[in-house]
This record gives sequence, structure tokens and C-alpha cells, in this order.
Amino acid sequence: MSLFLILVACSGSTIDDSNVANPEPEPDKTAQSIITFNNPGQEIDVFFYDVKQGNKNLENADEANEIFNIDDANGLRIPIRGENKIPAHPSAGVVAEDMYDDVLQSIALAKQARGGKELKIFASKKLDDQTSFPDWVKDANGIIPKQYAILIADFIEFMKSKEVTIDYLGIDNEFIYNEGNITPQKYSETIAELRTQAINKGFAMPLLVGYEDYGPNKRNWVKTLMDNGWGDTMDIYGTHYYPQWRPKTKLIADLALIGNRPFWSTEPHWDSKADKNDFDEAEAGMVAFWEQIDVGMTGFMWWNYSIGNNVRGKLMRATSAPMLGAKPIKITDIDGESIETLGKLQTRAFIESKTITVFAVNMNNTEHLDYTFKMDNGDITGKVTSLQWTETSSIDGTKRMLEVEGENNNIFSLTLPKRSITRFTLIIK
Repeated sequence: MSLFLILVACSGSTIDDSNVANPEPEPDKTAQSIITFNNPGQEIDVFFYDVKQGNKNLENADEANEIFNIDDANGLRIPIRGENKIPAHPSAGVVAEDMYDDVLQSIALAKQARGGKELKIFASKKLDDQTSFPDWVKDANGIIPKQYAILIADFIEFMKSKEVTIDYLGIDNEFIYNEGNITPQKYSETIAELRTQAINKGFAMPLLVGYEDYGPNKRNWVKTLMDNGWGDTMDIYGTHYYPQWRPKTKLIADLALIGNRPFWSTEPHWDSKADKNDFDEAEAGMVAFWEQIDVGMTGFMWWNYSIGNNVRGKLMRATSAPMLGAKPIKITDIDGESIETLGKLQTRAFIESKTITVFAVNMNNTEHLDYTFKMDNGDITGKVTSLQWTETSSIDGTKRMLEVEGENNNIFSLTLPKRSITRFTLIIK
């Protein structure tokens, strides 16, 4: 028996050790989230900074650089004054120029920070409750369209004299909180008068943003405007949006009426309440923002955008800065794609050129160990950068460089701790 074995071994036969030299590759990790980018949504091309809130005017070049260079905001939302507290338009043809000094300073600083990049200006009526309009433009029923058009024309001419072009115009703001009573009919009549003023005085008409109310689909305003053939007085649909209400159904109803007009969130809110932790407020602010993007929002300008050295400021910037030029793309997760309910895992993803930004908001008491993301149709170049906030992290978050895995270099993973917010940035080939 031993001799037979020796002869066989020496007969020229070889032992198959291929499974030892070339082991089967490890199977890819099971992915909990799949990211697909071949059918992106609409591009977000407007990210403006809002100085209508008085304490938000720019104070210095460093502040402007943070917002308009580093965060890349490409426009300013500024106030049209004339309210009781700041009576910048005391009579027809008269502008109290010094009452716009702070606004003009903000514009100058923003332009400087942008350098050669474009900066757009959106002028919107400033509120002062029931004294938002000077007496000479209103009567007991609200604004008088012809008179109000004169005030707006005076404002546009004044800004033109300061070498400031008003690119976008909103003549009303939160209908229920001012005495203007700017119904669709009064709105259209005011715009008609303003167009006449523009011809007579030689200034270009801005694009028109309407109707900027406290929320969407109030008083059938948009439907009435469209049904009466006044749709040519609104180039862009704008609304305010509050995270405590999130009236998505009403928003969709308005959007069904506006055709191909762009939709801007002209005052999205991210709350900062004295009796609540800013970290606790973040989820509602983020998902209220995202659900507007989900239905086609292409422009936004936060009320009370923060660059402060606090967790709210850090999270707002991390959420907003990647958005200009980005498009939403599909991402799945283990809790489902809906973001209607707070307290579950919430994910969203965006693409700009070859850069993909992924967010995972996990504001609950469930930890997801080694949570795995997979690109469905693309290879990742280099490492994935993650920035993660928890209740115990610094306000700057914890930064990590993650290795890419998978046979096609398309998988990455990280533990999502309980009560955490994570942003991932990656580049695809």
C-alpha cells in the first residue's frame, strides 16, 4: 500500500491547491441603505442669506466670507421697509436713505465675499404687524395698488441709484400678519401698476415671487390667482414652512397649480427654543427642509441662518452648504424612505457632479452597529469622510476617514449611535 502511494505521487500528477492559493473572495457586506444616482431630482440653484431679520445684517468681512464664500450662499433676501418702526418711505417719491444703510452694507460685504461669483438680490416686504405699510399707500381695506406700486418703484429706483439690481421681488409677506390685505386681485393690480412704473421710469422688472404666506394653500390664494388669469404676475412660487406643522399635503396642492414655475422655500424655519436643547430641535428642522426638496423645491433662504459657534449653527451649515448645485438622489434605509414621523432613522442623499453627500439622522435610542451603505451603480474614489454628532461629541462633531469596501469599491459603513446625526461625503468615479 505504501509503495503504491509513492508511485502515484511520483507519476507526474499534481495536487490541486488552487483553493488554497486563490481563496474565494469574502462576500460583500449586506447593505442596509442602497444609494442610486441615475435618476436625480431637480437641481437646487438658490441658497440665499436672509437679512430681513434686523440682527442678521452683516457686520464685517469675516462674517460675509463664512456665509458667501465658505458656505457658498449665492444671494441675499433683503427687506423693503416703510413699516412704522423704520419709516423708510414717508411719502411718494421719497426714500429715507439712511434707513437702508445696514442693508447696503450687507450687500457690499456679500459682493466682496463672492468675488467674481454671482450674487442675486431678492427684495421682500418687511413686516411690522398691523403697521407694516405707511398711511399713504393704504386705506381701511388695506393697500391701494396704485400707491403701493409707487412705493415699490421708489425702492427699486433707489437701489438702482446705489448700483444694486433687484433680481427678485416679493410684494407681500405672511398675509395674516399685516394689514395690507393683498388679495390675488390687489396683488395683480399692484404688479400691473408697477410694470407701468418700470416702463415710465426705465428700470427692469424683477422676477416676481408670490405669495410668501405663513404656509402653503391658505385662502385658496394661488388657485384664485390662476383661475382669474393672473398667473403672469407670479414667476416663482414661494412659501414659508415651519417644522412644527409641516403642511406637506397643502404644499402639494399649491404646487399642482403652478405649472413649471420654480418652488422656493422663502422662509424655512429651524427652531431654536429657549426651553429645548438645540440638538433635539435639529431632526425636525432637517426633515422639514428635506420634505420640501422631495416635492421639487429648488431654492431656500433660512429664517435665522446661523454660523454661530454652537451646535445649531454647525448642523445648519453642514446641512445647507452642500446643497447649492446639488440634486436629490434615491436612498433606502431599514426604517423606510418616509420622513413623516420623527424618531426613526431618517436618510437623504444628494449629488453634485461627482460628489455625493449622505445624511443619517438617528434621533432615537437604537444604535445601528456597523451600518452599511452601498452605491448601487458607481465606484467610490478614495476614502469616505464622515462627520458625526452625538450628545457627547463636541459641537464640531467627530470627523473620520472611512475605508471603502466591496468587490466594486462601493460599500462603506459606520456605527450610527443612538441620538446621532451623521453626514458622509464621497466622490464617485
